Amino acid sequence: MTRTQFSILLGLILGYLVLQVHWQYEYPGWSETVNITGSLISFERSADMILLARAKDTSIDFFKALGWSHAHDRYVQLCIFRLASQGLLTKHLPYSENLFKQDIKSHQMNLLDSSLKSIPHISPRHLKQLNGYLDGINTYIETHPRPLEFILFNYRPELFTIADVLTIYKFIAYAGLNDICLIVEKLVLEVLRETDNSDLMKMSFSPHLDGLSDELIEVYKTIKDIRPIGDQETSHVPKLTNSNNWAVSGKLSESGSPLLGSDPHMDISKLPNIFYESHYIGEDGYNIFGISAAGAPGIVMGRSKQLAFSITFGMLDMSDYFVENIENMKYERDGRFYPLTERVISIAGKNCYFYETIEGHSIERSLESVQKPIDSGRYLAAKYALTVDADSKIVDTFFSPVMAKNIFEIKKTFSINSLGTNYVVADSDGNIAYQQGGNVPIRKTSNGLLPLPAWKSENLWQGYLPGEAYHSIINPPEGFVATANNHIQDPEKPVVATFSALSHRVNRINQLLQSKEKLSTEDFKIFQSDTHSLFAEQIVPIVAPHLGSSDIEKELREWDYVSHLDSKPAAFFKLLHQNLKRNVLLQFFTPERADKYIKYSAYPLYVILHKVLESNNSTLLPPAVLQKTVKDTLAQYKGEKYGELEKIDMNNMLFAGKLPSWLGLDRQNIPTSHCFQCVKVGNPRFSQFGAPIYISQAWRMVTDMGTNVVESILPGGPGGNILSNFYAREIDALIEGTYKKIEL
Repeated sequence: MTRTQFSILLGLILGYLVLQVHWQYEYPGWSETVNITGSLISFERSADMILLARAKDTSIDFFKALGWSHAHDRYVQLCIFRLASQGLLTKHLPYSENLFKQDIKSHQMNLLDSSLKSIPHISPRHLKQLNGYLDGINTYIETHPRPLEFILFNYRPELFTIADVLTIYKFIAYAGLNDICLIVEKLVLEVLRETDNSDLMKMSFSPHLDGLSDELIEVYKTIKDIRPIGDQETSHVPKLTNSNNWAVSGKLSESGSPLLGSDPHMDISKLPNIFYESHYIGEDGYNIFGISAAGAPGIVMGRSKQLAFSITFGMLDMSDYFVENIENMKYERDGRFYPLTERVISIAGKNCYFYETIEGHSIERSLESVQKPIDSGRYLAAKYALTVDADSKIVDTFFSPVMAKNIFEIKKTFSINSLGTNYVVADSDGNIAYQQGGNVPIRKTSNGLLPLPAWKSENLWQGYLPGEAYHSIINPPEGFVATANNHIQDPEKPVVATFSALSHRVNRINQLLQSKEKLSTEDFKIFQSDTHSLFAEQIVPIVAPHLGSSDIEKELREWDYVSHLDSKPAAFFKLLHQNLKRNVLLQFFTPERADKYIKYSAYPLYVILHKVLESNNSTLLPPAVLQKTVKDTLAQYKGEKYGELEKIDMNNMLFAGKLPSWLGLDRQNIPTSHCFQCVKVGNPRFSQFGAPIYISQAWRMVTDMGTNVVESILPGGPGGNILSNFYAREIDALIEGTYKKIEL
């Protein structure tokens, strides 16, 4: 066959597949009734291409419908999450070093094993619901062809199991969210053992390093084979690192009913979106719209007729590093030694060795060392708050809002979960509430930010905090609640978080919520697009005196601190901020180390920068640093507008921008007015492999509890099928702030 003939044949095959997909379900009004293990569930594609499911028994059929919907619209994403969570990417996808690194990370976490141990402890009711979700997924897999991507990779997905679902959930919780705690710990550890900047760390993370001693630093210097910070994360997992949610009571709304706004921020540089919108209506009266993640049964955020609910990541400290002393494949406890549990796993044809203690401390080693048995010495070991109790509540956490009638029915459920969340809730009875929730361990000798020697048993976890330990607010007198990954700690309760986002976002949200006597959902939409930077308000006056009489100086002085697409001061400040961060760090670290931390440890570095700025200490922030920052920025700035500098790429999650643009899998060079530490936050970052990612609004939702209307934007849309005509929808809607309406 000639090359021309092959191209024609390939074109005909692709054309046929496109037509098949289009004829089957690619238009508004498409409908189908599916028999899922005895339940007749009807599906219909709405005008906004959301899959609406109707069924009889919500307690079971909801799960069946959601499983079928996930497989139907997000087949590839669903399977990739399973492979990533279990360390099977290199087994079924074309090999790359990046995938090898991710598989190593997943096997080290060993989440599948903890899932298998939890299954016998899950209640019969929850098992029935989980099996309903599996029935939906597996019915679809058994009755539909594989997607084109898997045909190309010769991958045939197996049917899903309960262990698969639990592992995906925990992978999102611990690799996607709570891993930030380990990243911060590792940064602190590395700085303490390799530099002379303990005072900087103590100031930046006060009071959580008060227990630091010279003796402990010497212990850190004896640790061998530390995996670099750049290998800490996994890219095939959602990151909920910047998010906002808020609610106001009826006394602050035009309608007299509570309003709720939600805009979780995750990596939006991948298509499809991590979130998936669905709508379910039950014959028994239940009606709910919201978002979920493929492989995780339940609604993460959304709205029923009685309840609206949203989460942000609370940055609760639910994972720790310990220092383990290993001798002859045994670990030490109070002078006695016990055998490590060894697992030998073949990954991409290479035998890899993983080790755990009886407490579940997982020894972390470099990618090279993990390919051989462990030597004697001191190692870092990661511990995650994986408990049977938290696993058994997975279904309740994301299903209870579906059937709850008011906030009082679900607050207690939200207090114990594996995500570490800030829930904001509103109900049709007029109530609003905040509930912090997680599974934070009880620590006797520390608060979680310093890795402690595990050979002293007093340093080990002593159980987990009860639900009453988490902060809770019901109907606050000021009439509103808001969170933005900010520090929330009840002073009368145990420490649950040692690290948080800066306060600029939540402070700006609080300003907006108090900017009018009465608010509406139209105001909430404007708030979600707000790019007024309190962070810039803080920094510009510090730097401005060093600008002299430059052309940009006048514009910066008159700037309203809003990042409009056509704003030159906003563009200049973006560069100024980047240079200031680097120049501050260069006072303490070598250029190589500073650049590494900027690339891989963005979150804790902003805390350090903020503390330096707040210190008013000329030693920490001398005029020379400010002068160099201005000089560097003036040399770098070429008169661009903000929209010319702030652009994002949204690439297919599998092919990552490597295929020709004419195939339509990617959307690139999208101008955006997102900005750092704004409500409409935009945070360019790098994955551990150096690939750019972009943390920003992955979903927007506003609703008035006095109506049955929800308005939302899901950049990327519902479709994960690359042949779908609703693949990569609503990207323009995010840029323009155009919401769709869903009637419950």
